[in-house]
Amino acid sequence: MDTIFHNIQLILVEKYYEVHTADSANSLEIKIFRYLKELLLRDYKIYEMRQKQGDLIPYHTHGYKEILVIAEGNIRMIVEEDIIDLKAGDMISIAPWAVHLSCFPVEKGAFFYLCHPLRNKK
Repeated sequence: MDTIFHNIQLILVEKYYEVHTADSANSLEIKIFRYLKELLLRDYKIYEMRQKQGDLIPYHTHGYKEILVIAEGNIRMIVEEDIIDLKAGDMISIAPWAVHLSCFPVEKGAFFYLCHPLRNKK
């Protein structure tokens, strides 16, 4: 019974977001660019973003999946009610309509890629 409950709890947590962490820093840049290439092939729009320490992207939501791929620095996000700390090599996929914010607590801020599917793609 505990296993069934654990699986249900896991599904509920992963409903709003999913985080992936790079397994090693040795080939981090190569892994990031391979992943971004895959997103481009799937018709995603990709923006390069740089935020300074203390910057805040306030709570917001949108009707499409959003993916952040962190290349440098750290990002603290709140997705729904969960606090998530991300570092270089991490990737987070946020479900449509999930309420979230981002802040940049470390001195060097963060450099990351913001990705979302092209709109009105038929």
